[in-house]
Amino acid sequence: MFANFTCSLNFMSLLTTTSSFAISVFGSSPGAAGFAASLILISGFIARLYAGRYALTFGYKRMLIIGMVFFAVSTFAYLLAGNYLVFCLIRLVNGVAFGLSSNTAITLATSAIPKSRSGEGVGYFSMSNILGTAVGSFCAIQLLHNGGFGNIFLFAALASTAALPFLFFLRPDKKVEPAVFEDESLSGIDKLIERKVLPISALCFLAYLSFSSVTSFVAVYAVEINLARTASYIFVVYAIALLATRPFVSKLFDRRGASVIIYPGTALLAAGFLMLAYTKTDLALILSGVLFGVGLGAVQNGTLALVVSLVARQRLPVANSTYYISLDAATALGPVVTGLLIVPFGFRDVYTIMFVIAACCIPLYYLLFARKAKTPV
Repeated sequence: MFANFTCSLNFMSLLTTTSSFAISVFGSSPGAAGFAASLILISGFIARLYAGRYALTFGYKRMLIIGMVFFAVSTFAYLLAGNYLVFCLIRLVNGVAFGLSSNTAITLATSAIPKSRSGEGVGYFSMSNILGTAVGSFCAIQLLHNGGFGNIFLFAALASTAALPFLFFLRPDKKVEPAVFEDESLSGIDKLIERKVLPISALCFLAYLSFSSVTSFVAVYAVEINLARTASYIFVVYAIALLATRPFVSKLFDRRGASVIIYPGTALLAAGFLMLAYTKTDLALILSGVLFGVGLGAVQNGTLALVVSLVARQRLPVANSTYYISLDAATALGPVVTGLLIVPFGFRDVYTIMFVIAACCIPLYYLLFARKAKTPV
C-alpha cells in the first residue's frame, strides 16, 4: 500500500503542475501544455499492455522494485529539463516506470482479495491511491506558490525513493510462465486485453476523461477566477469526502451490488462540474471538491471491484491492465482536450462540457453493463 501511495503521490504532484510548468517556463500554449501533461500516460498506457502479462514471468516483487527504481530516477531527471522537447522525453520515460509500478502494485493487492469481499478489499486498498492523489496535488500547488517547480520535482522524486526500502520486505514470488495461466487458443490481443471488463472500462474512460480537466487545469482556472489560494484545498476536501464515504460505499457494494453506488456516484460527479464551472466563491470551489470526492470515489470503487469479481484469478493481471489502460488513456487525453477547448470556449464552458460527458456515464453504464449483466449488479 505504501508503494502505491508514493506512486500516486509522485504522479499527481507532477500532473497537477505540469501544465503550469510548461506555460510558465517554456512559454507553451495551453494545448502544448496539456500534451506535455498527458505524455506520461501515453507511455504508461504502453507499459500497462505488457506489465500484466510479463509480471507473471519475472515475478511481482522484482517487477515492482524495478519499476519503482526506474520511477524515482526518471523523476529526478526533471531537474535537468532545459527545454520543452527534453521535458517531453522525460515525461515519456517517467510514464513507462509509472505504468510498471502502479499496475504491479495493484495486481499484488487485488489478487489477495476474496471475491465475496471484493468491494471492501478494493475500497481499503484504494485509500492509498486516494491519499496519494490528494496529498500530491495539495503539496504540489502549495510548493508552486511558495517554493517553485524545482522543489516540486524534488518532492516527487523523494516520495518514490521513500518506498524502495519497504519493497524488499515483500515475500518473494515464484516465476510463473504465462502459458500456465492462459488458454493456448487465446488470440494475441486476448493475451493483453481482458474483454470481460471492456464495458466497465468504457465507463471509467469517460469519468476520468472529464475529471482530468480538474487535475491538470484547476490551478490555472483558479488564478483566472481569483481563487488561486483555495485551489489546492479542493484536493484536500476531495480526499476527506472520499475517505469518509469509502467504508460505507465498499460494504454497500458487497451487499447490494455495483448499481446502487455507481448511479448516484456518476450523478454527483457530474454535479461537481456544474459547481466548478459557475463558482465565484471559495466555498463553492470547496463544495465542488466534496462532490468530486464522493462521486468519483463511488465510481472508482464500484468499477474496480467489478473488475476483481468478473474474472478468474489467473486473468486478474490482464484485467487490471485493461481497466487502468482506460484510465490512463482518459487521463492522457483529458489535458490535451481541455487545453484545446480552453482557447475557443473558456474555462466555464469547458467545465460545462465536462458535466455533459460525466452525465453520459449513467446511461452508458446501463446500456453496456447493467442491462446485459447475468447477475444482479
